[in-house]
Amino acid sequence: MAIKTRMTEMIGCKYPINLAGMGPFSTYKTAVKVANAGGLGLTSHWGILSPVDPETHKISDAPDAKPLSPTEKMKFDLDYIAEHAEDGAVLGCNIRVARIQVDWPSVVRTIIKKREKNPRLKELIKVIVTSAGNPAPANKRIKKKAPDLLHLHVSPSLRLVDHTFKSGCDGVIAVGYEGGGHQSYEEVATSVLIPEVREKYPDKLIIAGGGMVNGRSLVGALALGADGIQMGSRFIATSDGDFHDNYKNKIVEMDDESTMMCDGAFGPIRLYKNKYALKHRLEMTKEERMEYEKSAGGTTTDLLEDMKAYDLVYKGDIENGAVLVGQTVALIDDLPTCEEVIQRVMKQAHEVKKDIDSKFV
Repeated sequence: MAIKTRMTEMIGCKYPINLAGMGPFSTYKTAVKVANAGGLGLTSHWGILSPVDPETHKISDAPDAKPLSPTEKMKFDLDYIAEHAEDGAVLGCNIRVARIQVDWPSVVRTIIKKREKNPRLKELIKVIVTSAGNPAPANKRIKKKAPDLLHLHVSPSLRLVDHTFKSGCDGVIAVGYEGGGHQSYEEVATSVLIPEVREKYPDKLIIAGGGMVNGRSLVGALALGADGIQMGSRFIATSDGDFHDNYKNKIVEMDDESTMMCDGAFGPIRLYKNKYALKHRLEMTKEERMEYEKSAGGTTTDLLEDMKAYDLVYKGDIENGAVLVGQTVALIDDLPTCEEVIQRVMKQAHEVKKDIDSKFV
């Protein structure tokens, strides 16, 4: 099931599929599983506030449990990657760069320093993906200290894609409104976003996110102009991933009416429609939200409230926490391994392509 795209050529992964960054949760095991299976595995920007077990990083009341800073967590994740990733695996790190995410410079420094000191990590870590803010400051640091690293940025509209490339980024993960987690003000669907980005940037690396879940998604994204796909919810719902079993099992039960847009610290956010989401439904107008973002970029109080809601989910409380999921949950009905997910995507993609080819006479 060979495939060659700009994503596989530039990044070096076997398949044009990447694990979405899903901070504040831990994704280091999922990242390695995805990378060992031929995709691009991304660690995530840690943000759990509660004390955790020093070995498992699960929330714990044990005497030796303590909170982990994002920098400490990234060091741990990188050490795990160095030990468990297979030769030829390709990984990266996702960093939130919003103005209220004040720890991002130290996390970027940690990645670059660890990578320089460990030849194994330099071989494995090929990408930094920034999101939820302005990529320009991070790009200056990355290109000055680690010019061999590719820098991609998550962008939900053509205007923000323009800024991404003006900032010096090597590629973009263009995420449509179907996606889970933090979303755009513009509400642009993937089916519109990808073609307009490709029309304007014919030679740039473009990865499609939002609504990506199977082989049909991959073929559709390639047809729209993408070089690969990013999947989040599909990789949460895996038997060997990092996430709590309650989180995984709830996704299997969801349908196409199970998510809603809510207010979050970084702006609009797509969540599972539970008690928390219903209390935080999106009520500000687009103009009000944009003015709020422009003037404050959210506040530390907003961020702390979000983080506490994520702590609940990390512990398995799916009804009272902020459960990040996209609309693709409607198409997820089982818990395969990460490798099985990738193999299924590729198998179905080849079958769909063959079926489409048969229709052109």
